[in-house]
Amino acid sequence: MTDTLVRAVTTDGNFRAIAIDATEMMAEVAKFHEALQLGTTVLGRALLGSLMVSNAILKGDERLAVVINGDGPAGKIVVEASAQGEVRGYVTNPTVELPLTAKGMQDVAGAVGSNGFLQVTKEIGEGDPFTGQVELMTGEIGDDLTYYMAKSEQIPSAVAVSVLVDPDGTVAAAGGFMISALPDASDEDITALEDKLANLPSISSQLVEGHTPMDLLFNLFGKDDVKLLATTEVALYPEISKRDYERMLATLPMKDLQEMLAEDHGVEIVDRFTGKKIQFDEAELSGIIAAKDAEGL
Repeated sequence: MTDTLVRAVTTDGNFRAIAIDATEMMAEVAKFHEALQLGTTVLGRALLGSLMVSNAILKGDERLAVVINGDGPAGKIVVEASAQGEVRGYVTNPTVELPLTAKGMQDVAGAVGSNGFLQVTKEIGEGDPFTGQVELMTGEIGDDLTYYMAKSEQIPSAVAVSVLVDPDGTVAAAGGFMISALPDASDEDITALEDKLANLPSISSQLVEGHTPMDLLFNLFGKDDVKLLATTEVALYPEISKRDYERMLATLPMKDLQEMLAEDHGVEIVDRFTGKKIQFDEAELSGIIAAKDAEGL
């Protein structure tokens, strides 16, 4: 089954909705980051939430970068996402471990912390990037993205993200939804939605039972009360090739390259987004230096 994101609208014109199932993608992410349960949950919530936010506020080839830094033991979380359904990210400490909460849940808030900020930078066309920043509310990530949408985007929304990871590290479910109020929504409509959200079964339990992203919205609003607008496949950004990293190395000062060659006889680059290591041996690094020297750089 392909990971998908759906965009929809309620038939009464009161709410816009986005829902996502990215279970397969998160299973891949957990493996190459060698993350434990809590680290996978933290990163997964950030990836899912960022994908939904990007699809709510971007268009075309635009993309955004989300940085969450709450001064918790998980460290900084960095995510890049596009309106076309591509995403990548990392958490500084993917092996973070904490006791379960009183409800028996992974302690995402404790791992992320709440003494910090959530920052969203949007790349929109040829102009300078636009950055919005809000203080973290709870560190639960969904709550913090909800606050960002209201504060910086002026779009009252509810962002819910869920990642269920088995004790052996297997991702059983990863999905979520974002509901945004449209101008015609009254206070009574919003209150009624809040009541429905409070009594809705957990997202992860619905996905484990085989529900699709549209089913999540049907279960919230009713099957006849929500209309599908578009479906987008979601996936990780393509990996950066070794050739691309070679070009990046060539932009470094000649002095730095020569020091790498003399001291380490090569260089190892670790891709933070995939966890993979890219090696340039002595001969390859010498070739980069020679090419840079021939161009007079």
